[in-house]
Amino acid sequence: MQAAKIPIVIPADRRVELQVPADLPEGPAEVIVLITAPQKAAPRDKRAALGMDRGAVQIADDFDAPLPEDLQRAFDGET
Repeated sequence: MQAAKIPIVIPADRRVELQVPADLPEGPAEVIVLITAPQKAAPRDKRAALGMDRGAVQIADDFDAPLPEDLQRAFDGET
């Protein structure tokens, strides 16, 4: 498998014309567009986000108790 990295700027009309390097073989290929600029996050409805999971999480009474030995060994990377 070969790959060619061709930097482009997507114009307003969203049309791009490519000329691939001559050393790429003829035949079937795929074009993948990788967006490298950071994307703007969609605005969130804060009214919906605050408290929407109330009651969905429960914390055990022994939350601060030590972990069982086998689980602690797993966290420590021991087998």
